[in-house]
Amino acid sequence: MLVVYKPHRGKQFLSNKVWLEKTALKRRVALQWYATCGCFDEDVMQIKRLLIHHQQVTVLGGDGTLNLVVNALLNGNELDQIETPKRMAILPCGTGNDFARALGYSTKQWRESIFSGCARHIDVGKVNTRYFINMAGLGFNAEVVAAMAGKKRFGALSYTLYGVAKLFTYRGVTLKVNGFEQEVMMCLFANGRHFAAGLTPAPSARVDCGELQMLTICTLSLSKRLLCFALMLFGVHTKLPWVKVCHGRHFDISTEGVSIEADGDVIAATPAKISALAASLRLNIPSAGGDSA
Repeated sequence: MLVVYKPHRGKQFLSNKVWLEKTALKRRVALQWYATCGCFDEDVMQIKRLLIHHQQVTVLGGDGTLNLVVNALLNGNELDQIETPKRMAILPCGTGNDFARALGYSTKQWRESIFSGCARHIDVGKVNTRYFINMAGLGFNAEVVAAMAGKKRFGALSYTLYGVAKLFTYRGVTLKVNGFEQEVMMCLFANGRHFAAGLTPAPSARVDCGELQMLTICTLSLSKRLLCFALMLFGVHTKLPWVKVCHGRHFDISTEGVSIEADGDVIAATPAKISALAASLRLNIPSAGGDSA
């Protein structure tokens, strides 16, 4: 089994690492560890090379590490991945763990899934040639991610601190999506439901529906921004008149030069084609809750 992780010494990471080593030893499963280096292209290339020798890759990390593994698994060959038995498993221990949060499993259940022999097919999103597993966005959230520049000094609280600062200064952006132009504060394309370490911008999104949920928030006054993001904590902001939700498999953004964030990193700039790839990955799940793989 290949295990991919981002080197750090957090308690959750160390606990899961020790558990995985002990359990693999008991089950006589050989582990091959790969520590990410922080360079996207290099990490994807190395993970892809190692995957030749493994049927399962376990991600010991958060959304950023998941993103690397998804890009290595698919790598332009979505149909090949659907037809082969290679699978991904998760032991969530990143800063946000937003994709894993949407599935609602406990730590015990995530651990059970590693060796369960059960899997489910899940969807993946794609921005031009790069894949994402949780959420992609333009506008406010991309500005927050760019401002953070990968620095999460205060852990999950970092998203809140940078986000609040941007709420007071960000002016919005003009986007033309599928031929329709609008002024927005933020435009999201959601596979999962959560982002920014626990906010719930897409409460009705599902990882196995075959579509992405597009959520747009109009350019707002400060008071309305604060209200919108307060309600987002509970996933009830979509009832506000300036929040629009739709679903689709393909979105064409023709505006020039707007940054796009996905799974916590700025990955591209518009123009861009964003699409949903239905049932593109096999994800290990606890044996009590899924179909046999």
